[in-house]
Amino acid sequence: MQTESAGFTAADLPRFFEEIQAWDTKNTAERLRRANARMHELAERIPDGSPTDSPQWNAKEVLAHIAVLSRAYGVFGYMVAKGKLPELPLEAVITQRDVVGAEMAAKPVAEIVDEIDRQNDRTQKFLAEATTDELRRTVKVEYGDVTAEYLIRLPLVSHFEQHLDQLEATLV
Repeated sequence: MQTESAGFTAADLPRFFEEIQAWDTKNTAERLRRANARMHELAERIPDGSPTDSPQWNAKEVLAHIAVLSRAYGVFGYMVAKGKLPELPLEAVITQRDVVGAEMAAKPVAEIVDEIDRQNDRTQKFLAEATTDELRRTVKVEYGDVTAEYLIRLPLVSHFEQHLDQLEATLV
């Protein structure tokens, strides 16, 4: 194996981490694309009934929650990246999600799916054009600072994937 680290210096670190960030961003976008495709497969099996008063979300309510998180965290990631959001009170976001989720769950399944598609398309376009500096821009939350990239990767993509597993379990 050829030794390449001997010529590596601290000056090479920014380029090294930019390459990794670009790879990770491409991977995050691909995860979002796959999650969206999986959502479409599952949505075909979701009944178009009304929300329930059950403490457990039904399939349509889980789908509505996915629409809410897709909109919220895609927009938050974009706004942080563009320097338009210096603070993000996540507690307020989380406590308001049920009101917005109930409104979304009252819509037909097809409209909920369309909303998820619209929001995820916007996020995909943003990720394709975002710079490393934008993705590393931070916002103050209750427990510290988080990056725009973090808001897209964890609360949006990983959370989406998590709820797809929940959705699939409700459809068994």
